[in-house]
Amino acid sequence: MQRTLSEHIAYLEQKIAMLKKQLEEPERVASEQNEIEIDLGIAERALAHFRRAFDFEQRLKKSLSDS
Repeated sequence: MQRTLSEHIAYLEQKIAMLKKQLEEPERVASEQNEIEIDLGIAERALAHFRRAFDFEQRLKKSLSDS
């Protein structure tokens, strides 16, 4: 089953919040901390891409409806 862009965005926002919360946990060893930071960076970049795609989709829909 494919997700809509808004579903991807919501998923990534939840994932980022979870990863940030994990970073606040003091009992992490350095290797775990580094892996979480890498995953967080990837998720944040993916979120930025999905938001741009969503914005583009909205502009396209508006442009088509104005025609």
